[in-house]
Amino acid sequence: MTRPRHRSRTLKSWFIRASTPVLATLLTLSLAGGGALVALAAQNKLDDFVAQTFGCPNATELAVVTDPTISSTVQTVANAFNAEHVGQCLSVKIVTQNSADTAALLASGTSTGADAWIPDSPVWLNRVESTATALGREVPATQEWDSIATSPLVLATPAVKVAEFEAAEVGWGAILAGRYRTLLPDPESSASSMIALATLNDLSAEGDPSDFDQVLTNLGRSIPDSTKAAFTELQISDSRMVALATEREIVEHNASNPDEPLVALYPAEGTVALTYPFVVVENSTVTEVELSRMTDEERAAVEDTETTRTTLLEEFADLVRGSSQVLNAEGFRDNAGEGEILASGVIAAPVETKSVGDTDELVSILRNWNALNLRSRILTVVDVSGSMLERAWDGQRRIEMFQNSAEDAFSTLSEDDELGMWLFSKERVGTEDWEDVAGIRSMNDPEHVENLQAIIDSLPSRISGYTGLNDSVLAAVTHVREDYNPDKVNSVMLITDGRNEDDNGISLEKLLEELTVMIDANRDEPVPVVLVGIGPDTDVEAMRKIAQATGGTAYQANNPTELSNVMLEALSQRDCRPNCS
Repeated sequence: MTRPRHRSRTLKSWFIRASTPVLATLLTLSLAGGGALVALAAQNKLDDFVAQTFGCPNATELAVVTDPTISSTVQTVANAFNAEHVGQCLSVKIVTQNSADTAALLASGTSTGADAWIPDSPVWLNRVESTATALGREVPATQEWDSIATSPLVLATPAVKVAEFEAAEVGWGAILAGRYRTLLPDPESSASSMIALATLNDLSAEGDPSDFDQVLTNLGRSIPDSTKAAFTELQISDSRMVALATEREIVEHNASNPDEPLVALYPAEGTVALTYPFVVVENSTVTEVELSRMTDEERAAVEDTETTRTTLLEEFADLVRGSSQVLNAEGFRDNAGEGEILASGVIAAPVETKSVGDTDELVSILRNWNALNLRSRILTVVDVSGSMLERAWDGQRRIEMFQNSAEDAFSTLSEDDELGMWLFSKERVGTEDWEDVAGIRSMNDPEHVENLQAIIDSLPSRISGYTGLNDSVLAAVTHVREDYNPDKVNSVMLITDGRNEDDNGISLEKLLEELTVMIDANRDEPVPVVLVGIGPDTDVEAMRKIAQATGGTAYQANNPTELSNVMLEALSQRDCRPNCS
């Protein structure tokens, strides 16, 4: 809520002190016959005269840090505020900074130099608190006042594709159902995306938690760095696609890109809005200890200064909040969600918005999002021993079961993931049991993806020999570790239908010993092995020991449905690696 208004004596008393010699001079000149100067000494002229004649050695400047989406709007109001107060040696300075960056600075205890902060949502205050607590720091003192503006969340799509969407299918439920591809700017830096995730989580609360995990995985297949990047992807995509945005962002885009206009699609179930709170930041340089050592007069002066600051901030906040014409012209609704926006791409009349979901859940939602959407670097090692041609279920060969399941599983990977493939059977290449058929490369490389698909299609023709499991596991882990990427989840996924049959290779006991030594020497670079067994002939006990030694996990599948499920589960376990259970 906006604090009660209270006037301060500080500026007034300063101007009286600063003006005393000036008044004396004016009086002398007046008595000498300069009657025109007496008029100049009128109250409405005096402040300007003092400032222009003697400068502002003790000028007051309030720093207000604002989110980039509303910075230019607030600057327009600040210009008017400064013009009104020019003679009082008082001004407001607007500093533009992403809300995520400001939140991080405040949480870390770093001074922002701000008297006030206008983020695009109160969720950033939650982030400040949770981050400061995680860092073991004191939560910075702030006061959240009423918002100064709002902007509803919408789904943006190019104007030329609007006809592809029916009004009834536009909304949060459609996103949950995956009816079309939805781009969410990175929630780590986007309040819109955080609020959208909270809204989707509320709607899916009564369902299976794993279903929402799948929604997060689908949304995370492509994560634009910003709304602007999402808009660019919309324009170049041939598929039916929307991007989460605000009305304001669409208005701004269309003003700058009239040849590539976007249109706001409003969720059928109703929507929520970004609200821009006015947050007062405690930035006093006087410590409690110093305050306790001051005289009553000195403490009163400090309190008087703080009262002045608060009063001036209230005046500025009220001015921004009341500048509805400026806000509407820039594509914002006022703090009550009202106001008409006369711009292309959005509805002119205000839309009703609902309250945001439980933001206390945001920390866990973001943690889950980050875990599920960790980018992977996977080496897939596929058993091509002779037994993979045996019939396993409903006439399907084991290798065919893998082929069918692999297509669905690998389609869940994002363009930022990396995938490679080895094939293994006893003495496949000379004395080595493994064959490198596709190096680990980005799934954003069409040639690489096409090559992987061709290899999977050709697997039945590559079957031969016995199962050389143990040597292949050790070689795969060693290979992945050689080019370890600390920014991704590095892992080995091994698919087999049998047990180690290479008597000339490493034993299980020696393999586990080698893996343990390797892991102990590289604790900060885990390479879990995920093993997927097909059919009843797999050595489940050996698979579990290998998985346990590397922090991975082992699965067993006896039919095509089970295999598809466990492969999808294996890829989704990025949140627990290493040490998946």
